Amino acid sequence: MKKRFAYELIVGSIGLIAVFLFGSAGLAALALLAAHPFIGKKKADERESQLFNQVGNATAAITLLASVVIYLAGDVVVNGFRIGENWLFLLVYSFLIAHGGAGLFIFKKD
Repeated sequence: MKKRFAYELIVGSIGLIAVFLFGSAGLAALALLAAHPFIGKKKADERESQLFNQVGNATAAITLLASVVIYLAGDVVVNGFRIGENWLFLLVYSFLIAHGGAGLFIFKKD
C-alpha cells in the first residue's frame, strides 16, 4: 500500500511541475498513472480499510484547501501561463499529491 501512495505522490509532483513548465500540455504527465494498477496491490484487512478511509478524509480536506488557494491565485502568471487557465490540471495533481502524502503519513505507523 505504501508503494502505491509513494507512486501517487511522485506522479503528482512531476505533473504539478509539468503544468507550471508547459501549461495544459503538462497533463500528459498523467499518463504515468498507467502503471498504477501493477504496483503492489493486495487485499486490505479491516484495519487497513479504516486507515484508508482516514486517508480519504484527509485527502478531501487538503484538496479543498488546495482548490481555494488555486482560486485565489487565479490571476497569477507562472512561466507565461495563468494559473486560472490551468486550474483543473493543478487540482488533479494537488489531489494526487494530497492522497499520496496523506497515505504515507497515516500508514507510516504501520
